[in-house]
Amino acid sequence: MPTRRAAIFDLDGTLIDSAPAITRALGRLRAERDLPPLEVAQVRPWVSLGAATLVGRALECSGNADTTEIAAFRSAYAEYPGAPEDLYPGIVDALTALRHADVTLGVCTNKPQALSEHVLNATGIAAHFTAVVGGDATPRTKPDAAHVLHTLSNMGCDGLPFDFIGDSSIDARAARACDARFLWAAWGYADATDLGHYGRRLLAPSELTAAILEAACA
Repeated sequence: MPTRRAAIFDLDGTLIDSAPAITRALGRLRAERDLPPLEVAQVRPWVSLGAATLVGRALECSGNADTTEIAAFRSAYAEYPGAPEDLYPGIVDALTALRHADVTLGVCTNKPQALSEHVLNATGIAAHFTAVVGGDATPRTKPDAAHVLHTLSNMGCDGLPFDFIGDSSIDARAARACDARFLWAAWGYADATDLGHYGRRLLAPSELTAAILEAACA
């Protein structure tokens, strides 16, 4: 008999290509400073670096952005949270198949809680997840294991085997810290050239269902 299993997903670069929405939000801040707009291709490599670095680079600061600049970015981003077309192709099919296979799904992201929920609703996939835990909803964030395990607990899955699916070294380290199997979403914003040594490399969301159900039936 298959073992009941859970899967926890990172958000940006794993479920959603948020770079277009983020670029629009940053464009508003740059326009207020008489700076020219950015191309999505310029912004995409910065997305996994955290808000302070992302905004700092976008606003051409000498270092990281300050709290006021980050707050202004998040306010603008909330007005441009994304749309269903920002989901990576195949994500909806994978989430639907996993739910039908009784895999419990959650999201663990360092993006703030309210903004995370806003993005998931705007892109149309919020209903797939039993729990979403943002970076300001717990004292410690990824790569700390406590953030991931708090998500697992909120899913009602304490003690269950689970997969952690993410695109960055932060996600890989978080998975290792809590003894989860790591599935590398290699289609995302990887901040390292190869995360395959942390776990299994997946080239497209179409590979997600088989990879997770294979572990559930092992």
